[in-house]
Amino acid sequence: MRVSGGTSGGTPSGGDGRDRSDPQAFKRGRQVGQIVRGRLLAPGPHGLFWVNLAGHKLLAALDHEPSPGRELVFRIERLEPELLLRDITPPPSAVDDPALLLAALAEARSRFETLLHRGPDLFAEAGQPAQSAPLAPLTARKRLFNWLTSNPDAAGLYGRIRELLRLARAFLPPQAGRPVYLPWAFPGLDASEGLVTRSGRTFTLRLFGRLAEAGRVSGIFSLSLGRASYRLSLECPEAGEGLVKALTAVRLGRRELAPVCVHLGPLSPAEAGGLFAPLVAGAARPFTGLRLRV
Repeated sequence: MRVSGGTSGGTPSGGDGRDRSDPQAFKRGRQVGQIVRGRLLAPGPHGLFWVNLAGHKLLAALDHEPSPGRELVFRIERLEPELLLRDITPPPSAVDDPALLLAALAEARSRFETLLHRGPDLFAEAGQPAQSAPLAPLTARKRLFNWLTSNPDAAGLYGRIRELLRLARAFLPPQAGRPVYLPWAFPGLDASEGLVTRSGRTFTLRLFGRLAEAGRVSGIFSLSLGRASYRLSLECPEAGEGLVKALTAVRLGRRELAPVCVHLGPLSPAEAGGLFAPLVAGAARPFTGLRLRV
C-alpha cells in the first residue's frame, strides 16, 4: 500500500478541509518493520481509498478493494522518501474458522522457512567450533531480525505469522499460554509451535517442531531461579543423545545455563499432532441455524 498526500503532495481533500491525508504525522515515532492496524473508511478520489491507520486518516492506493470497516493489518516497509506498507491482513475466513486459521499459519510458515533456509546460519559462532559453543538462541534471534531488515519478502511473511498467532489466541484456552513461533530456538528447527507461560518466577515453554535427524519433536522447557530443565519426546528416539549433548550448555544473554534432562523418550500419539491443533479442535463454531441428522 502506498500512502499519498501531505501538505505538498497535491492530494485532493474534502471541501470542508477535514479529509486531508497527512502521512508525515503518521511517520512520527514509527519505524520500519512495525506492525500497524487500521480500517478502510471509504472510497476516495482518483481510485484511492480513505483508511484509518493507528488513528491517522490517510489516502492510500490499495492493491485490492477490501470491505469497508474490515480491519487491515500492515507492516511498514519504508518511511522515506515515500511511505510504503505491506498488507499482511489474514484471509477473512481465517479470522472466524480455527481450522482455516491453522491452514493459513502453516502456509505462511512454510513459505517463510523456504526463504530462511536460503539465508544465513543463525547459529554460526565465529572463532568457535559449533559443537563446542554453547547454544545461543537469543543471539540467533538477533541474527534473524537483522536478516529480516534486508529481506522484505521474508519480513512480510514473518509479520503475517505473528498476526495469525495473535488471532489464534482467541481459540486457545487462556491457561494454555501465549502462542509463539520460534525458528531461532534450536538449529534446524522447522514448523515450530510454541506456548509460553509464566507463574511467579517460573518460565515454561512448550515447543513442538521438526528436526531433520529427529523427526517430530515435542519438548517442555522450564526456567526457575536460574535452574533450567527440560523433557523431550522424539519421533526418532535414537537422535536423543545428540540433542541432549547440544543442550548441555545454553547461553541466554550473559547467563550460561546447564539444563538438566528429566525425561527423554519416544513421541506419543497424543503429542504427534503438535500443540495448536488439539487445542483449537474443540473451539466453538458459529451456529448457522441448521442442524442435520443423517
